[in-house]
Amino acid sequence: MTGKDGTTGITRRELLAGLGASAALAMIPNVASAVELAGSHTSDPRSVIFLVGDGMPLGVIRAMHEAATRVMGESSTAIYDLMSHRHTVAGYMGTASLSSIVTDSAPASAAWATGSKTNNGVLASLPDGTPLTTILELAKKVGIGTGLVTTTRVTHATPAAWVSHNTNRDDENNIAVDFFNFQPDVLLGGGKGKFTTKTLADFAAAGYDAVQTRSELNSLAVSGKKIVGLFNNSHMSYYLDWLNTPAIMSNEPTLAEMTTVALNKLSRNKKGFVLQVEAGRIDHAAHANDAWGSILDTYQMDLTLRLIRDFMRKRPNTLLIITSDHGNSGWGVNGTGSSYNDATTALLKYKTVTKSFEAITPLLKNKSIAEIKSIVAQHTGFNDLLDAEAQMIYDSLQPGFKHYPGDFTYLAETQLGRILGHSDYSLGIRRGNVQFTSNNHTAEDQLVLVHGKHAAKAGLRGYVDNTALFGIMCRHLNLKHKNPKMSAHAAAKHVKHLSDAAWAKSMEAHVR
Repeated sequence: MTGKDGTTGITRRELLAGLGASAALAMIPNVASAVELAGSHTSDPRSVIFLVGDGMPLGVIRAMHEAATRVMGESSTAIYDLMSHRHTVAGYMGTASLSSIVTDSAPASAAWATGSKTNNGVLASLPDGTPLTTILELAKKVGIGTGLVTTTRVTHATPAAWVSHNTNRDDENNIAVDFFNFQPDVLLGGGKGKFTTKTLADFAAAGYDAVQTRSELNSLAVSGKKIVGLFNNSHMSYYLDWLNTPAIMSNEPTLAEMTTVALNKLSRNKKGFVLQVEAGRIDHAAHANDAWGSILDTYQMDLTLRLIRDFMRKRPNTLLIITSDHGNSGWGVNGTGSSYNDATTALLKYKTVTKSFEAITPLLKNKSIAEIKSIVAQHTGFNDLLDAEAQMIYDSLQPGFKHYPGDFTYLAETQLGRILGHSDYSLGIRRGNVQFTSNNHTAEDQLVLVHGKHAAKAGLRGYVDNTALFGIMCRHLNLKHKNPKMSAHAAAKHVKHLSDAAWAKSMEAHVR
């Protein structure tokens, strides 16, 4: 569709009416030009695309596949097609950091970027501050193009660990300066509010095309300039809210649109490129126990994967790596009904949700029990909340409320997630069936896929540690470097033990 402002986008009505991914991609500006560009070169240098579903465990991948094929009208999904492709090697990846069996995004991303482990909260440095050379630094040194695309703030841990050596992932204002000093060829995402010292104007003065709206990004003329785009003061909006809010749709590009522009730019480099693409808000939706929000952000990643695969058909020397940095919140589709035969129907009931929990919960503050029930029904389609359940949400919004077990950040969201995933057969209430064990990261191993004509030679063999992906990228790009390492025993004295209040503040900064 074309809106009054001239932008193009995918409406939720079209999505749920059966709009397939091919039709969706056709509506995204510059997709065709990106693929055409890829085939217009006579040379095909080696490149790497590293696609991250942040906090994307197997449960949400399967749920997304079911929603895409049963609700969105897809015949399959790109990630499932890729799993069985003859040029794909699949493995399982350990994610522990030096300081914990449960990692956060900073050391997980640093492990990929450097081949070395570090403590939670630390970017591309050892726990004692010793800097680690990243894959982007190695690439830039020999003239290989560099790019980062994310739906989070660009200063957030996953992209930041490929550029910054800061030992505090929360120091995002200074991480923004690190990005300016590094000057990647492409930097696209949220986080404009973190660029207080080096602004978009400074990037423009340094020779960048600097943009901050969807229309500006999609109308960029082909030029030799580097590109920076910051489209939200904090994280970019959930895809669920993008689909249902015209103001967001007109201002913020999708992950596929940003990736298209990045590929257009980077594919011009005759020495190849390294591009990290992060679907970062899958993680935040899982933290909030928001099932449909995390499913749709995973679907947005899958649409982007289709675009990447179209690109790779013309650029077979590109190696694609897909993985997640960690699990999150025990994301699980539970069996419901007699012999679990209601489970499929229950999962698909989430399709009536039209706002993320992040957008719903502010509407519930200072509202009565009756008003809470009405607002939840309006924005989720679940119109059978009990007074006692609305009371749970009401209580969670009161000052000093504490969950059992205690959670620092998500209060009303957690209650809403539990309620929408709860059925009471004695009362005839049959809702969704996604439940969560917590609001926190989890320790389970993660899927990793390596795809491309060179995948069989990449060195992925069954089970690997997350540090192995650095070597896979280096070998493909003919780069040689070995970073220093530290033992867990030596790293222990550098662990930062935060108070509950400090940890709560840190978590709030990560996800809001």
